[in-house]
Amino acid sequence: MDDRGKMNLIKTPKVEKVLLRQNNKIRTYTTGTLCLTPAYLIFIEPTGAKETWVLYHHISSVERLPLTTKGYPLVVKCYTFLVLHLIFPRESECVDVVDTVKMLSHPERYNELCAFHPPSHWEQPMHSGWVMYDAMGEYVRMGVPNEYWGVSSLNELYKLCDSYPRFLCFPKNATDDVITGSAKFRSKHRLPALSYYYKANSSAICRSAQPLAGVSKRSQEDEMMIQAILQANPNSSFMYIMDTRPKLNAMANRAAGKGYENTGFYNNVTYQFIGIQNIHIMRESLQKLVEVTSPQQLSMSQFLTGLEGSGWFKHIRSILLTSLHIVKAVVDENTSVLVHCSDGWDRTAQTCSLATLMIDPFYRTLHGFMILIEKEWLSFGHKFSHRCGHLNTEPRDVSPVFGQFIECVWQMKNQFPTAFEFNDDFLLTLHDHAYSCQYGTFLGNNEKERLEMNLQSTTYSLWGLIWQRLNDYINPLYDEMSHQDVIKVSVDFKQLRYWTGLYNRFNEAAHPRELVEEKVSCVTQQNVCLDSHISHITKQIEVLKMKLSKMDSNEVTHNGWADTSVPDDRELSQDLPSPEQCDGHQLEYNDPLLQPVRGVEFNWEPLRSVSQCQCGSPFSFAYRKYHCSRCGHVLCHNCVDKQVTLPFHANHKPQRCCKSCYKEIRLINKRTT
Repeated sequence: MDDRGKMNLIKTPKVEKVLLRQNNKIRTYTTGTLCLTPAYLIFIEPTGAKETWVLYHHISSVERLPLTTKGYPLVVKCYTFLVLHLIFPRESECVDVVDTVKMLSHPERYNELCAFHPPSHWEQPMHSGWVMYDAMGEYVRMGVPNEYWGVSSLNELYKLCDSYPRFLCFPKNATDDVITGSAKFRSKHRLPALSYYYKANSSAICRSAQPLAGVSKRSQEDEMMIQAILQANPNSSFMYIMDTRPKLNAMANRAAGKGYENTGFYNNVTYQFIGIQNIHIMRESLQKLVEVTSPQQLSMSQFLTGLEGSGWFKHIRSILLTSLHIVKAVVDENTSVLVHCSDGWDRTAQTCSLATLMIDPFYRTLHGFMILIEKEWLSFGHKFSHRCGHLNTEPRDVSPVFGQFIECVWQMKNQFPTAFEFNDDFLLTLHDHAYSCQYGTFLGNNEKERLEMNLQSTTYSLWGLIWQRLNDYINPLYDEMSHQDVIKVSVDFKQLRYWTGLYNRFNEAAHPRELVEEKVSCVTQQNVCLDSHISHITKQIEVLKMKLSKMDSNEVTHNGWADTSVPDDRELSQDLPSPEQCDGHQLEYNDPLLQPVRGVEFNWEPLRSVSQCQCGSPFSFAYRKYHCSRCGHVLCHNCVDKQVTLPFHANHKPQRCCKSCYKEIRLINKRTT
C-alpha cells in the first residue's frame, strides 16, 4: 500500500489542542497539534518551535488510560524508548488515533512496510550496500577452505535447511550422508555448521539447534558429525558442546521430544549448560527496565532497586559470560566448540557473534562489524521480523534479542574504548533501524525469505546509508594497532554500565552537556577540513611558482640575454589582476587550482554555545548537533544532511555540509570541471 492508500485510511489526520507531557516533568504539559501522516506521528508545538516525529514502525504499543479532568489520555511507547503521554480533548479523536497507529505500526503484509515505499528525495543509490557481504570471501579471509574444512553447496537451493545460508562450511571428513542425517536430527534442520575458524590454532566455533533426542533417541550421523568437528582440530583431543539454555529448560524440551545431547553417545565431548533465559523472560525484563527508566520522581535508591529487580544486568552478564567461555575454550585451550540453544537463532547468534568479536579485530572495524551482522544474524536466520514485531504477528514472538547484542557490544566498547572503529551513534543507528522498516536490510526472518521478497531491487540497504555517512560513525579514539589481539571483557557487575544514551536519550536531564567522544569528533572533523584546505593552498603555491618560473625563462631579449631591468610600481600594477577579476571565478588563469575558493572557517562555533538550530529546532541528546564542515556553524541533522567533498580536495572523503554551503560547492565544482 502506497502513501496515498495509507492516507485514505487515516480518519483524523490532524487533532488540535492535544496535551503532551514533558518527558522530565511529570505535571508539565505542552499544548500543540498532532498530525498523522502515512509514515509518521508528528506533534507540533505552538508557533512550530519544536516538532516531535515518531515513525509508526518504532511504536511498540498504544494504551488508553482512564479519563482525567484534562481529557482522554493515551500512552505511546516506542522501541527507541521514547514514551509520549498525550491527552485528547475528545474521545472520538483519541479512538481514531489509536486505531490508525495500530494499523500503520504493525501491518499485515511485508509490502505495506515503508521500506517498499521510500521517499523520492533519497539520494542514495538503491543498489548501494547490497553487495557488501560475500560469504565465500569471508570464509577465505578466515582461512577456509583448508585441509580440515570445506565449503558445501548442499544447501544452495535451501533444501537442506531453509533458515540457513546457501553456502555452509563442514569438516572435510563429513560425507553428504552424514550432513543430511545430522540435519534430520536437529530442530528445524539446523545442523552443526562452522561459524568462525580460528586459524591460529585450528579451533572452530560451530553453531546449531538442539537435537531431537527426546529421552533416548540417537542419530549415528549426528554423532559422526560431532566427531568430524572434533577431528578437524588436530590440537585437541576433546571439544565442548555449550548449551546456552538453563538446564531445566533443556530438560523440559527433552520431555517434548527435543532436548540435548546424551554424552553417553558422543565421545570425547564436554557438555556445559550456561543459563541464558528465553525470549519471554528477556521481554518481561526489558518491560520492567523501561518502567524504572521512564521519567518519574524516583530516588537513587528506588532507581537502583528497580534496576536490580528488572534482572536486565543479570541477563546482559550471562550473555557476555557465555561468550567469554567460548573465547577461553577456543583461544586458551585450543578447543573447538559447538554452541546451541533451542532453535539456534537467538542466544546462539548473540554468543557466537560476541565471541568472534572478542577474538578477531577485523570485526571491531566498521566494515567488519557489518560483515559480522550479515554472517551471524542475517545469513544464519535470526527472526528479525518476528523478534522486532515488523508485522501484525504473535506478540509473544517479540523479544529484544538483537538489542541485547547491541548493548553487549556497547559494554565491551566501554571497557575497550580504543579497540572499536565505530562510535555509539553507529550502535544506536543499528538498534533503531532494526525496528524502523525503512530499509530492507533487517526485513524477513532468513536469507531465503529476503531473496523471495527481492529486497535488493525493491528496497534500500542500511549499509548504503552507513557508507554514505561514514564520518558520522567513526570512533575518534580508535587505535588500530593497540588491539590486534584477543580482548576479554570483564563480567564483573562493577564493570557493567547503565546505557543512558539508549534508555534515556529522550530525557535531557539525564545527560551531560557534552560527551568526550563528541568533543574529539568535532576537533578531528575540523582538522581534516583544515588539512584539506592547506593541501589546496599548497598546490596553488606550487602552480604559481611554476608559472612564475616559466615567465622568468620567457623574458629574454632579442639577443638572447634576459631583460634585467626592474619595472617600476606602475608597470607591476598594470600586470596584476584587479580586485573585481579576483572575485569568484573571474580569474584569468585557466588552471582550476588557481581558482580562488572560500576555505573552511578557522573558528567553529563551540557546541556548548548553541542551544537550538538556525531553523528553530532545539537541541537535545536525541536531536543531535552537527558542524557544517565548511562554515563551522552548529546545525541539526535536517539542516546539515548533505555529504560533499570540499572544493579541490578529491583525496578526502565527503564531509557533512549545510544546504547553503552544499549548493555553493556544487556550483564551484560545476564551473571548474
